[in-house]
Order: sequence, then C-alpha cells, then structure tokens
Amino acid sequence: MKRTTFTVLGLVALAFTACNFSTNEKAQVPQEEVAITIPVETQTTSEFEAKALEECIAIAQAMDEIKLMEAQAEQRLNDSLVQAEEELKIALAKSIEAEKKRARTPEVLAQEAKKAELWFQENYASVMEKYDSDYKGLKIKFATNGAMYDVQKLVDGAWKKDEKLLQILEKVQVNNDLDLGNAVSIIVSQV
Repeated sequence: MKRTTFTVLGLVALAFTACNFSTNEKAQVPQEEVAITIPVETQTTSEFEAKALEECIAIAQAMDEIKLMEAQAEQRLNDSLVQAEEELKIALAKSIEAEKKRARTPEVLAQEAKKAELWFQENYASVMEKYDSDYKGLKIKFATNGAMYDVQKLVDGAWKKDEKLLQILEKVQVNNDLDLGNAVSIIVSQV
C-alpha cells in the first residue's frame, strides 16, 4: 500500500503540475508568405543592341575628346618649341650681323688691307721686280677658295686687265696661304 499511495500521489502531483504550469511554447499563428517582386525591364534583342551601340558611341566620343586634348597639348608644346627655335635663329642672325658690322669697321678693314698687301709683297715681290711694267698700282682679285682670277694695273688713272701678269702670278709658289674666307681684292701701290 505504501507503494501504491506513493505512485498515486506522484501521478496526482504530476497532473497538478501539468495543469497549473504552462509551457514556454507559444501557439503558432499561421503566417502568410510575402513575395517581394522587383520589376525587371524586359528588352528585345534589337533594343539591347541599340542601347549597347549608344554606349559604345558615347565611350568612343569620350576617348576621341581625350585624344584631341592630348594632341592639342602636344601641339602647344611643339608650337612653343618652334617659336623658341625661331627666336633663337633670329637672335643668332642678329649676333652674326653685329659681328660682321664690328669686323667691317674702317680700322679693321685697313688692318686687313695692310695684312693682305704685306702678304702679297712677301710672296710676289721678287716676281713683280722682274716684271717690266709701268703702273701706279696693282689690283689682284682672289676667289673665296684663294685662287687668283683677275689682275689689273693702274695706268694713267684707269684700271686695265693684264692677262700676262695673271699667268705669271698664278705660277708662283706662295710661302703661306692668305686666310680669305671670302672673295678679296688686294690693291698694291708701286713704290
């Protein structure tokens, strides 16, 4: 009896506990399924191709504009370089012209003429002493390469060509060359 009393009491306690206490489970409420739909734009193949072509054209135009800007920048640089070269050429030409003007002053020309006359006397004096001629002065013209091409004598106030003297002077061996650089005319007066 003890055992049956204990068992009955245990069952009563279990029943009492089960009735008085609720479980943590909640009643499930049926939920509706909500479907979210995103509208997708549908395109035909020709519409897709047209849109793709428009995008390609826009990209090509942007690339052309970039290339054009780069070419313009390069052209500005080239123009500035060309302008600088032209300015340098002008400055150089002015410098050369100024140097020529300084080299052609009467003092410099007189010095060069004296130097040329001394050179002629040094190299051709012995030939001129042997040449029998009546003249007051002698004009000898040299080309830029140093070749003698014209000899004239001053006779009675007029310059007259002397081909015979030219042939004689062309045969003379000179000790040192006259540094010409340009065509020269030497006038020697007879002493």
